[in-house]
Amino acid sequence: MLLLDVVNRCWSTELLGKLELDSSLLARCYESEEVTGTLSREAAKMLGLSTECLVVGGAGDCAAGAVGNGIVRPGVLSTSIGTSGVVFVHAETPQVDPEGRLHTFCHAVRGKWHMMGVTLAAGGSLQWFRNALCGKRRTDNPVRRRNSTDRIVRPTTAYDVLTEEAAVTPPGAEGLFFLPYLAGERTPHADPNARGAFIGLTLKHSRGHLVRAIMEGVTYSLRDCLSIIEEQGVSVKQIRASGGGARSPFWRQMQADVLGKTVVSMAADEGPGYGVALLAAVGAGEFKNVAEACEATVKTVGQTKPVAAARKVYDKGFPVYQQLYWSLREDFMRVAELNS
Repeated sequence: MLLLDVVNRCWSTELLGKLELDSSLLARCYESEEVTGTLSREAAKMLGLSTECLVVGGAGDCAAGAVGNGIVRPGVLSTSIGTSGVVFVHAETPQVDPEGRLHTFCHAVRGKWHMMGVTLAAGGSLQWFRNALCGKRRTDNPVRRRNSTDRIVRPTTAYDVLTEEAAVTPPGAEGLFFLPYLAGERTPHADPNARGAFIGLTLKHSRGHLVRAIMEGVTYSLRDCLSIIEEQGVSVKQIRASGGGARSPFWRQMQADVLGKTVVSMAADEGPGYGVALLAAVGAGEFKNVAEACEATVKTVGQTKPVAAARKVYDKGFPVYQQLYWSLREDFMRVAELNS
């Protein structure tokens, strides 16, 4: 894919020439909803489908997820908190961050592009904490809780317990910060030597503070990406949340507070799978184009607005979070050298 001319949406003749590669070695480039063929007899038999079944170009996971969330027009941005974190915005023209902090790719929408910021350990940071530091006795065995009428409500998982503990600590985790660089970092630092860190620990901090600091650090990392997107002159009018983090009302509220914008929830949370189904529907002629498919099928089900008091805390804490990386950057490098 590094041979792709992203601006012109074709293979780069310049790069192929410099590398002395014959362009005939590469397949044709297709748009994401474009029909590329039909199933072979063997594939159709194996899948129990017809040889008349159309095959379309498809898309990468992030672009497909964006289609599933309706991020196919200007002004709408998506955040996704899975193992990694992604901030994704549609672009009518190929805009490039001159400092290389964002990725600019061809979108799954014909003739359009997208900008994307990625943090490597988003939900992965909370998963690491749960797996490495939380004993099984307290959090790993789901139990069924009962409400005031003594009726079973729902199972409680480890993440429910940890989130409940985080929720009773105040915004800002009483001065505790977490840098979510457990796997190095991609946006905005592109630094494999970056390391995770708790900063500001005191005797008053509990496990709830640690969990809240992790969730806040991850959300600050999304704001890092959003800030760069807005620096490029991209107007963001609505944020659509997806991924595991979007299923948590607490984390949705935190996103609204940290990002300072209303966060919208989606009716369908299948993400990339839903997006490629829409691309296939367009290829099969069910819709005229991807934007029409999203307009007809992608629905929002609720919104979470920022809380002014919490937003004030996070607006004050975000510059501190940003500076911590630069204060520790040289130390991260020396730490990495110890293990090289």
